[in-house]
Amino acid sequence: MNRSAIITGFLILNLVNLSLAVEIPPASAQRLVQLEQRLEKAAAATAGEYAKSFLDAAKAAIADAKINIAAGKGNLATLQTDLAEIQLNAADAKGATKELLEKIAVRRSELKKMEARLERFRNGEDD
Repeated sequence: MNRSAIITGFLILNLVNLSLAVEIPPASAQRLVQLEQRLEKAAAATAGEYAKSFLDAAKAAIADAKINIAAGKGNLATLQTDLAEIQLNAADAKGATKELLEKIAVRRSELKKMEARLERFRNGEDD
């Protein structure tokens, strides 16, 4: 099973348990708009390339939150917006990680070239 699916399932269960224990205020339309804007930005950034599954899950959670708000289920809508925010955070983190790994790979390649050049210089070979 996909690791992100397991994490998402675990988060959903925790959020549902939390909702049963504590009364949560209903989700606001403004927060949903902010999350949608953040989703659009993330899709256009590196997260869109590397973390599509997280972005798809966030999009689904936002859609579910809208449905629950329309149905008058404020607590469930709040949980869905929280889940969407968590998914967006995970997507951002995964995108940033992949971007850094690419930069490291480029630097590693540059280092190997410089090491080879240094070795040629030590051996008295011309460039």
